[in-house]
Amino acid sequence: MTKTVKLSLLVMLWLFSQLANASLDKQDLKQFFQHKLDTINHFMQENHQKALENPSSLMTFVDEELLTVWSAKNTIRAMLGAQRWSKLTTQQEAILIKAYEQTMRRYLYEVMSRYQGQVAAVDSIRLNDKQNKGWLTVVLESQSLPDISIDLKIYKEDTDWTIYDFSFQGISFIKMKQNYFQTTFDAKGFEGVLADLDSKNQEFNKKLKVAKK
Repeated sequence: MTKTVKLSLLVMLWLFSQLANASLDKQDLKQFFQHKLDTINHFMQENHQKALENPSSLMTFVDEELLTVWSAKNTIRAMLGAQRWSKLTTQQEAILIKAYEQTMRRYLYEVMSRYQGQVAAVDSIRLNDKQNKGWLTVVLESQSLPDISIDLKIYKEDTDWTIYDFSFQGISFIKMKQNYFQTTFDAKGFEGVLADLDSKNQEFNKKLKVAKK
């Protein structure tokens, strides 16, 4: 999965920041999402450099808007699988979720440095019969790169819509990472998965500390 595709994570996460009040009618949802994407496109164009220079300001946005709608718990749980997840204590679950949220912050900061003026537009929405699950297809258009299509898995939990996976050319982000997380857990347990996440986030954590001084 390319670096350009990772940019979609930042763009798509923002899209869901106010989904709780959205209508379930497909046409209304499409218009609603496009309005949000227009807002996102404007922000990316106007604030891209500022976010790179001051990563702590981007993190504020991530915490207040994005992590409230992207379910880090569902993502890491799906990567490990239900059987392995059931072996964790409540405290271990909370620690892993926190570590993976920091991984998401790092992903979003990294893709900001590769932003090249892409514009996101809604292509289609597919919902199941119960109107509580589906896929939102978004096209990222660029003058310098080929257009790419991203599918975001949307899920209504209680009264709120959340996401925890995205797919590019039929390849699920969770499926792509699943084998690695599961083999790490089988070989090294909870401690091994946590150590791996913390190790990869170490350099990013240093950048945040410097930015806050």
